[in-house]
Amino acid sequence: MTDNWYSVAVSEYCLDGKIQPGDPFWKTFNASFHNVQLPPERFMNVIYMGRPITTCHKNKWRHTDNYEHGQHIGLDFDTEDDSSRISTLIKDGFIKKYAAFVHTTVSHTEDKPRARVMFLLDTPIRQAKNYSLATSAILWLFGTADRQCKDAARFFYGAKGCEFEYLGNELPLDVVKKVIKNYVESGANERKKAPRPNYLPEANQQEVAAALALIDPWQVDYSEWVNILMGIHAQFGEGGYMLAESWAAGKTGEVERKWKSFKEDGNTSGQVTIATVFGIAKRFGWSRT
Repeated sequence: MTDNWYSVAVSEYCLDGKIQPGDPFWKTFNASFHNVQLPPERFMNVIYMGRPITTCHKNKWRHTDNYEHGQHIGLDFDTEDDSSRISTLIKDGFIKKYAAFVHTTVSHTEDKPRARVMFLLDTPIRQAKNYSLATSAILWLFGTADRQCKDAARFFYGAKGCEFEYLGNELPLDVVKKVIKNYVESGANERKKAPRPNYLPEANQQEVAAALALIDPWQVDYSEWVNILMGIHAQFGEGGYMLAESWAAGKTGEVERKWKSFKEDGNTSGQVTIATVFGIAKRFGWSRT
């Protein structure tokens, strides 16, 4: 084991499974994390105990606005086939060289394998936007990883009694910066090639309100929370503000500030539309009739 210690926020709760959408425990849970520094063996131990982890934050509240720094990047592999087995993942060149450890997740079964690769950085990332960019870039390297792992305030569930493969590596921030550079350049090239959509899905406010009613704003990551607001804005413009405000459950003035940051002509890149809202709502049981 290495002698290095790494910053992380650890929940005081040991969970046996995932918290369900709409559970009032979410508010207590989001305030349960404490910033600590751990060596790899204790980092692994808190996961083994079932304690969730996230990036370090202030004000005792897990939220992107409270982000202080992050020193871990986790990738979830949930395809439930051999590509999500530990034995497969540790053969990947990047993982073999830079990952600290790999472990099975709380939803793993032998028939439907799931695993998480954890990278520990030699230097913490101090800005939330840079952390999100770094996680997006590392995700870009792996086509089968869960794309939702990029939010700066995202937490990872622990997994009681999980299996581990300790690799003992550290991911240098200089390597992350090189991956980011390639990721950004690749993304720019792809955007130049991609045609811009010239339509939005037909939907009225009643239908969108029905979808929103099933989405717990406390149960989605901050990036998804923003995307939902952006999707409403893209579809309805200023006419959708009250709909967004009634759903979002943000702090005083938070929804208004975010809403004013959106362009007057909508999300012209076409990357976030009302279809984004519907896609998230499906996870909560919504279906379009």
